[in-house]
Amino acid sequence: MSSGAAKVNGRKAIRDEAATWVVRLDADPRLRPEANAWIDADPRHAVAFAEAEAAWEAARHVRLRGDAAGAGEDDAPATPAVEPLPLVQRHITRRSAAIGLLAASAAGAVGLGRMLLSSDGNRVATIHGQQRLTRLADGSSIRLNSGTTLDVSLNASRRVVRMIEGEALFDVARDRRRPFVVDLGDARVQVIGTSFNIRKRLDRAELTVTSGLVAVSDVDGQTIRVGAGETTLIRPGLLAAANPGETLIRQRTAWQDGFIELNDETIEEAVAEFNRYRDKPIVVADPRIGSLVVSGRFGIRESREFVEALKSSFAINAVTMPNGSIALSRGEVALGRTE
Repeated sequence: MSSGAAKVNGRKAIRDEAATWVVRLDADPRLRPEANAWIDADPRHAVAFAEAEAAWEAARHVRLRGDAAGAGEDDAPATPAVEPLPLVQRHITRRSAAIGLLAASAAGAVGLGRMLLSSDGNRVATIHGQQRLTRLADGSSIRLNSGTTLDVSLNASRRVVRMIEGEALFDVARDRRRPFVVDLGDARVQVIGTSFNIRKRLDRAELTVTSGLVAVSDVDGQTIRVGAGETTLIRPGLLAAANPGETLIRQRTAWQDGFIELNDETIEEAVAEFNRYRDKPIVVADPRIGSLVVSGRFGIRESREFVEALKSSFAINAVTMPNGSIALSRGEVALGRTE
């Protein structure tokens, strides 16, 4: 066999093994330490795993509407949406073809927004409506939500991410020599190895810890520790941990699975969440409806289904304006067409 053919076969074997690890981890997350050991064994493994995982994230879910009749034995019915916003969804995972699909897709997976960062001073960003999974050279990963900008600095002595705006889920690899720091400007989050979600807003930041322990310090020198299942609201003069329960934790991290989960949010708040992923916004044109409370679970791209649920539940009028935005009201809106 020629050296060129051997290299091709070697790359294919690595891609196939990476795809196998991705599928195994999806079935059993407890295998993460073994997977990390394989990833760390060779830089080519890290690249192949990143590509395979991106392909898996993009292709593993097939979403259907309607009732569960006719579902195959591989089909997993999901919980219907909470009333009064009904939406029936199902997820289907075809594991029998997963490894072959990943191996075939891996070559193009980098275009889905994954990159390997190894040098000091990299900027990672998503535009409006985009999500992105980035694997760092230290084995950590960052999943960026819509409209997020981060500056990543990794070197032999430090691991620092400056969060400029947006929202991200951090899965930090353990390294006792180099604590991982997220700089929020008026506060900093420091960990050794754990998973947590941060959403930075104009006037505050919301931290949600899903595993491990996080230390949060503000500019006044106050420091608190936030553990798994706890959250904290970070704003000038306010820093306190709380245990809000599983519902809020699930709600704050639903975006990473492609969902918006509403739990007694006002229509104003719900619309703001959907607008994070829309090119043309939904506008609450009638102040009488903005404070109405809604609950439900929708895909991040299901804003029109959300609008239909509002129409059926609250008799709200929805009109598409000439610029493509959707105006919500209880009265008539002069321009546009009714949805």
